[in-house]
Amino acid sequence: MLQSMRENMPLVMWTLVLAFVATIVFSWGMGGFKGTSGGLDGVIGKVGNTEIMYDRYNKLVQDRLAQQRQDKPDQEISDQQVKQVRQQVWDDLVRMELMKGYQQKWSIVTSDNEVAYAVRNSPPEYIRNNANFQTEGRFDPALYQEFLKDPNQTQTLIAIERDYRESIGNQKVIDKVIQPVFVSPQEVWDEYVATNRKFQAIVASFPSTNFTVDSASVPLSEIEEYYRTHTQDYKQPERRKLSYVTMPLVMTDVDTQRVNETVQDVLAMLHQGDSFNQVATEYSEDVASAKQGGSLGWFQRGRMVKEFDSTAFAAEIGQVVGPVMTRFGAHIIRVDARDLNGTQDSVQASHILIKYGIGPDTESRIAQKAKDFADAATADGFEAAAQEFGLTIENTTLFPYQEAGSIPGIGALKPVMDFAFGSEIGKVGYAQKTRVKGQDGYTVFKLAEKAPEGIAPLTDVESTVRTTIIRKRQEEMALQAAQQFRSRVGSADQLVPVAQASNVKIDTTGLHGARDFIRVIGQDEAIGKTLLSLLPGQVSPAVSNSRGGYVATVLQITEADSTQFAAQKDQLTQNLERTKQNRVYTDWLKQAKEELGVVDNRYLYYTDF
Repeated sequence: MLQSMRENMPLVMWTLVLAFVATIVFSWGMGGFKGTSGGLDGVIGKVGNTEIMYDRYNKLVQDRLAQQRQDKPDQEISDQQVKQVRQQVWDDLVRMELMKGYQQKWSIVTSDNEVAYAVRNSPPEYIRNNANFQTEGRFDPALYQEFLKDPNQTQTLIAIERDYRESIGNQKVIDKVIQPVFVSPQEVWDEYVATNRKFQAIVASFPSTNFTVDSASVPLSEIEEYYRTHTQDYKQPERRKLSYVTMPLVMTDVDTQRVNETVQDVLAMLHQGDSFNQVATEYSEDVASAKQGGSLGWFQRGRMVKEFDSTAFAAEIGQVVGPVMTRFGAHIIRVDARDLNGTQDSVQASHILIKYGIGPDTESRIAQKAKDFADAATADGFEAAAQEFGLTIENTTLFPYQEAGSIPGIGALKPVMDFAFGSEIGKVGYAQKTRVKGQDGYTVFKLAEKAPEGIAPLTDVESTVRTTIIRKRQEEMALQAAQQFRSRVGSADQLVPVAQASNVKIDTTGLHGARDFIRVIGQDEAIGKTLLSLLPGQVSPAVSNSRGGYVATVLQITEADSTQFAAQKDQLTQNLERTKQNRVYTDWLKQAKEELGVVDNRYLYYTDF
């Protein structure tokens, strides 16, 4: 079992990490996001019949963010990074609960002996990397064994054993899933050959774009015929259309006043003799320079925005000037040194930055307005509420389901995607924090239309069909030109002279395998295999792809080295097995989610989800 765990560590690492996060490293609390949970039951989601509680989920999110801050104290965590952490924690919890569900379904049992052996003989990385278990920077098994015998560590050991029991059980589920995977010796050799048998060739190319087709030459009858014979190419999945209103987050006079008051407070402290460096550390919103007491170091003339630059090069050394207003906010500047050298003039300066931004009161007011609108739209109708609130209704185009949640004109909003495909027409959703057309705000959505799966009508795809026919004609013309050229090339030594006489473009490739990207051809394994089937000095038949037609002569073939293969065989086998195992595991995980059922209600707790 331990050997299996080590071999499949990329598949199970998340279980060890998540268990550790939940029980040991992040035992301190950081508080929760200020999500609106009034009237909610605290259930943020479900996997099968198991409820995932908001407190548990949010604690893990906060702990992981705390760890990021500890690992990179000089970097500010962005809103996008917060969302990524939320998603990572959610994915981990879902996988954990799925594993538990399948341990029960498949009656998988982990014995006490298995757990005890693992704890004694296979300490996890977070133990190995802990300084308390290291001597001269290396893990010391003796220190770990002393720890195991220490009666004062009972609770910690119980937590470790619980995590190991879960991890071993999860690995047994994974082992069962990937057990059918098998890689034959022939597959390994074929994989080696595909990347190590190479050719070099001279290629005469006939790009498709060199051939012009008048779009008017494509009659409607040809478009209709192509559409009839390729209907499956125009199959459309289920699609949805949303109506929405957005309440933008815009700075108010109160927000501007807040920035001005902060600037005046900072200036007052400086005028009273407070240390510029200390005030910068405490108040500057430029995180990187704030940690250096506001220092920006040396910079040459023209490196900063115009307003900042002109002030910094005009101020006296040691003088505090400002506020200087730029697109970043209000700057209070102190020039520490100057080096005048003509075009290389430079200064050493420090600054305190107070950013423009929406204050918490403004955002809270707009968020509440969005909530009030959602309530009114549910009670009185979306259109009536929009008229009452003086808001303009906009609509998305019809869009298919995407796992990433990308909605045309809106961006990636997974909960809104799930809302669109899990609701009935007319349903009004919860207010969501969004960035629509470059503007932050709060948006409320209504499901406006459902389009079932089916074939797109010709009227919707006529221009696409026309473009496809034109492109195929160009490809055919390129291939015909390559075939005519090939008929004039009797031997390899004639290819270049005939090409030059006909003003045909020729290129000499590097050494490439069948799957490699070739600058003149692109990535085309079929053409690569055709060239590898030739002997040096042979001329290929005319071949083509979407980029054009080609005729080539092979200069050399480099065979795959069987001696090197023998040395790499085991590693190649492991790599192929791992690739197949991960593919099988990923497919099973998707099926398991559908079978047990996953409900994600995070959008009810995070308006900026």
